[in-house]
Amino acid sequence: MAENAQYNISVPEKYEKDGEEKTAWTTVGTAFKNDKGTISLKIPANIAVSGDVVLFPKDDDE
Repeated sequence: MAENAQYNISVPEKYEKDGEEKTAWTTVGTAFKNDKGTISLKIPANIAVSGDVVLFPKDDDE
């Protein structure tokens, strides 16, 4: 994925555990600000994304 990524692109999946609804997040790509000030998304081939998509700030440790 992009070396200068500033965000992880993630999609939620709801599930139930011990009678409580929880959310698991799956990272499906990365996003970064480009020179024009807009945000570009990089999603690998063969990844189908629909529904809600959330950008999480990428940790420096990743």
